[in-house]
Amino acid sequence: MVQKKQIFLLVSIILLVADVQAQVNGIVFDQASRKPIAHVELTNLSNQERTTTNDKGEFHIKAKINELLVFYRPGYRSDTIFLVDLKPLRRYMAVDKNVLSTINISGYKSIREEYAQVFNKANPILLKPGRGLLFYPSSYFSREGKQARRFVRMLKQEETEKIINRRFNLKTVGSLLPIKQPELDAFLVLYRPPLKFVQRATAENFKIYVLNCYNKFKLLPPEKRALTSLK
Repeated sequence: MVQKKQIFLLVSIILLVADVQAQVNGIVFDQASRKPIAHVELTNLSNQERTTTNDKGEFHIKAKINELLVFYRPGYRSDTIFLVDLKPLRRYMAVDKNVLSTINISGYKSIREEYAQVFNKANPILLKPGRGLLFYPSSYFSREGKQARRFVRMLKQEETEKIINRRFNLKTVGSLLPIKQPELDAFLVLYRPPLKFVQRATAENFKIYVLNCYNKFKLLPPEKRALTSLK
């Protein structure tokens, strides 16, 4: 009996360590040229871990199976992947040929249309003509319903990250600050603004926010002004 408890404890410790140390490595390439892309911003929507690719397009990020990773770089279409395993990744990003200086269309509507079936499964309350609002417990408590709601939350988080990235990115921040890589990557990770600020801030308020954050950034010790090396 004691031996079984010891084996169970050992297995639990191994699983816990593996879970804590789990991470994904990979390389991001340009879809057309097949050349590595540097400075691609990666976000794990489940644990909010963020990183960027190095000059060779390489990255590593803390992640586990069933989590969602978003790849973003100005000038490219953002890419999203749902992790089914922790094998090294090779992602190919396509150039966005429809980049506009002003965006008037809400992305949230597009994800509802693209994933309409998932959104319907995630919502157990439906409006029936002549019957009002009806609640379906089987839809709410079923495994499929729970998975759909979890996926919808990740989709909404992805859309939030996209909105922030359109304004707070290498190009816009780099044009305001006298810093270059790798410090610029670290700055973007450390001082990423909340969604409400990005949506409401004027150009002047955005500039003030970036400059105030830069003053804090300069006070950090050198080892804090760079991301962890991928070597």
